[in-house]
Amino acid sequence: MAKEIKQPTETLTSQLDRHNVKITKRERILDSFFKVDAVTVDHDCFNGGRFHNIRREVIQRADTVSVLLYDPHHDLILFVRQIRVPLLDRAERESPWTVEIIAGTIDWQATPEQVARAEAKEEAGVELESLISIYSYFPSTGSDAGKMHLYLGLCDLSNAGGYYGLEEEGEDIEAFVVSRARAFEMLDEGILDNGFTMIAILWLKLHYQDYLQSS
Repeated sequence: MAKEIKQPTETLTSQLDRHNVKITKRERILDSFFKVDAVTVDHDCFNGGRFHNIRREVIQRADTVSVLLYDPHHDLILFVRQIRVPLLDRAERESPWTVEIIAGTIDWQATPEQVARAEAKEEAGVELESLISIYSYFPSTGSDAGKMHLYLGLCDLSNAGGYYGLEEEGEDIEAFVVSRARAFEMLDEGILDNGFTMIAILWLKLHYQDYLQSS
């Protein structure tokens, strides 16, 4: 039988918070590279009812940082290319190697800014002059609560590029530099097809003139 349809109200939505949810069971079902918990909850519904014994798998993921490296003096952008094994399952993709911006996991006692600077050095050999916060957001609320901290990193890219990554972590990374205009073309051509890279480039499209004028 179809659910009764009622007109949504702002008041009803704003009243639902963590007090309307009860975790009745939690168990670790995978403890490997990814850690996954099975979480069972009861929760109130928009129509005034309540659901019971709703089971969801939750990936326990650390927060992450990504940084778009931009040289406003030479109007250049740095990307990295590396293999993403899950993309082997996408038959429409010719290659599992992707073009992305610098990214890393906050898996030690550090601020997002400290990790951004460390990852820029580790993955591209670049020292950041300054960091500008773009957004902090939740990329995948249906599977995990990990938060992404997205930055613009101003730097000198005149001599950047090469091969980087930590061998002990299985990292094989190519860093390469393109003009800002070419980066925008890559977005339009679908070459840039992962979320945090697309958000960063779309943001830069709106704001790059602010940094060119001050460079």
